[in-house]
Formats: sequence, structure tokens, C-alpha cells
Amino acid sequence: MMELTSLGTTRALFVMAAEPEYGPQLRARFTPLITGIGPVEAALHVGIALARLEAAGELPDLIVCLGSAGSRRCALGSVHQIGSVSWRDIDASALGIEP
Repeated sequence: MMELTSLGTTRALFVMAAEPEYGPQLRARFTPLITGIGPVEAALHVGIALARLEAAGELPDLIVCLGSAGSRRCALGSVHQIGSVSWRDIDASALGIEP
């Protein structure tokens, strides 16, 4: 179940692709919308969530997308600014999710 998280006066919607990315440190801070892996899944589930939130008069002020972006090399807790995006086959087997 997704919830908006208050960050001071800002209401944030946290979004993650897969449950294995949602570790104990994050669980203590927020409840994200889990979308499933892939851009189509993310767009679909975020769109549905925003439509429901809008209907309830509760749109977030901010959407924060967190996760590994499919990387097996990113250090836990590191922050990266994305410079470009390319489409590639998605392999989520490292997260224990088989096609």
C-alpha cells in the first residue's frame, strides 16, 4: 500500500520498481509505490496512482524515484545523477525476479 510521506511541508510520493530494493533502512522512513520492473510498468502504475490521488484531492508535491536502475555495481547508499538513458533488455534476475 502506497502512502504519501511528509517531508516538512512537502508531500512526497516515493516510487520503487522492486521489493528487493526496499531494505530495512528505507522501510523505517516511507512506504513506496512498487511499480514492477520496466518503463511501461512504471508509467502505468505511477499514472494510476496519480489519478487516484488526484481524485482524492491528495496529489503529491514531489515524486522521488529510488532504486538500482538495474545496476549490479552501485554502492548501497550512493547517489547518482543520470546523464543519459538508453533502452536495453531488462534482466532482473539479480533481484530474484525471473522473466
